[in-house]
Amino acid sequence: MKRPAASPDETLCRLDEITTRWSQIKDPLQFVYRYSTAIRAYLQALVHDPQKVEEIIQEFLVKFLQTGLVAADSDRGRFRDYLKVAVRNAALTFLRKKHPRQMDSESLARLEDPAGGPAECERQWREEWRRCVLDKAWRSLDAHQQQHTDNLFYTVVRLASDHPRESSQQLAERASRQVGRPLKPAAFRKQLSRARRMFAEEILCEVEQTVENDCRADIEEELIELGLLEFIRGYLPDGWRQGR
Repeated sequence: MKRPAASPDETLCRLDEITTRWSQIKDPLQFVYRYSTAIRAYLQALVHDPQKVEEIIQEFLVKFLQTGLVAADSDRGRFRDYLKVAVRNAALTFLRKKHPRQMDSESLARLEDPAGGPAECERQWREEWRRCVLDKAWRSLDAHQQQHTDNLFYTVVRLASDHPRESSQQLAERASRQVGRPLKPAAFRKQLSRARRMFAEEILCEVEQTVENDCRADIEEELIELGLLEFIRGYLPDGWRQGR
């Protein structure tokens, strides 16, 4: 059954229905795996040793499997911040236990810094997290297209993203060649409008699940900090920013 395109109000309703208590997520490990590339990039910025990074990740995942969200309290911050601290602490514990003689003062200061190390480390963490959110949205579009042969959501958004200066005529021709069937410019524009709304909804829902509470101001702040607001700005109801 085809999933209908959501209106702005419907998108907001879906947002309201999803739990914002990330400490109560049924399968928190899925989030850890989903953001594993961000974890790896952050550790590489902190540790600068690929072999040690892999060992730290393995130990972190094993411990996470055993204990889950230890002392997690979503009222204390975002899941992104909680996970960053957990990963940094895992790195510090690993290096102190297995490589104590290699812990120079600079490395120790970088790992013990509550902010997560130098600005470059924080920038790396934030950029990779953003990339993971977008990848999740792209995968959702791709899965939706594969499940519904009468739409080209992933194709049209990807083409529009890769060729932003081309007209709908040119993009429709590209899409036609790619999928092996004719697609008129008007049909391309219609598909693109619906697909962009779904893309925005996926981003919004993903971010919403990782903030500290159900305050829309906090969700918007996270979207801004990750540079994601631009993707969904046109799909938010007028009163959304006023909070609730």
